[in-house]
Amino acid sequence: MADYALGKGRTMIIHGKEIKVVVSDFDGTIIKRGTYEPPARFFKVVEALLHKGIVFVAASGRQYDNLRRLLAPVADRIEYVAENGCLVMYRGKMVYKSIFDRATAMELIERMKKEKGARILASGERVCYILKGDDTFEDRMRNKIQNSISIVSSLEEVKEDFIKISIYWSTGIPEESKRDFVKQFGSRLQVVDGGNGWLDCNMKEAGKGPALEVLSAHLGVPVEQMIAFGDSENDMSMLRTAGISYAVSTASSHVKQCADYECDSVEEVLEAYFL
Repeated sequence: MADYALGKGRTMIIHGKEIKVVVSDFDGTIIKRGTYEPPARFFKVVEALLHKGIVFVAASGRQYDNLRRLLAPVADRIEYVAENGCLVMYRGKMVYKSIFDRATAMELIERMKKEKGARILASGERVCYILKGDDTFEDRMRNKIQNSISIVSSLEEVKEDFIKISIYWSTGIPEESKRDFVKQFGSRLQVVDGGNGWLDCNMKEAGKGPALEVLSAHLGVPVEQMIAFGDSENDMSMLRTAGISYAVSTASSHVKQCADYECDSVEEVLEAYFL
């Protein structure tokens, strides 16, 4: 992995603050609804940032290998906050991983099984597990989302520790179901809307905000010199943590309240202040 030129190039001054690290969510933020990959404009912006010595961090609910495929043109030159902050990768090495305690994971999965028409996805470090028997969901995860997946007859038989467990409704998260999950598990887990019909659950201490603190220590850059972009509940801790934060205009009002500013696209903000 190439060495960074951090501190040797220009810094961005945005709203009076010096910025050395750009952090962005993807689904709903860079990748708009109904599309499956970043626009060409995004890669041009990231290339320009990297050329000037600005660090770019992909912060997503997606798995690490998925993000590397998605961001292939710059994959070896950026950092990663994957699985909603449950996995942090720095210069190609894992520097943080949050693990479910087994009893809570099994209790959560049993509750998820009661949701008719919903699909469960349990994430390990490099592969996610789904139950066999649903070819449509398998096709979505393998070919559209492009996750590394393993098909199992039972999630209970999986030996690997889970780092995130999610449930998916193709028609969107039912509000009553979300309330029930928060009521039953909210004292022990983070239960957040991941966007596009996904309800994501992970251990309480994990999240994109804490992940920025982990990267801050490894990069030697305070979180006050980071700018973050997001659109969903799983971005809220990140928006609160970064020195400057933007919620995209399509975000819910309670997500926007966690951000300093609002924008239509990440690219327009970075082009206006830096390029």
